[in-house]
Amino acid sequence: MKMVDSILVSVDFSNKNNTGVLIVGRKRMNQSVEIINAFQGEEAMELYKKLIMKKDGDKK
Repeated sequence: MKMVDSILVSVDFSNKNNTGVLIVGRKRMNQSVEIINAFQGEEAMELYKKLIMKKDGDKK
């Protein structure tokens, strides 16, 4: 199966209540972005950490 896709991830953990958000979008052919999912709180932080960690456990 051939697939080419551009997935964009944005995070905001600036809220003082520690209820951050992680948004996942897909870049369309016309360059617009479609939001395909959103996560908040601990789930958002866990996903963010998974995305920024190298497989060997070292931070990028």
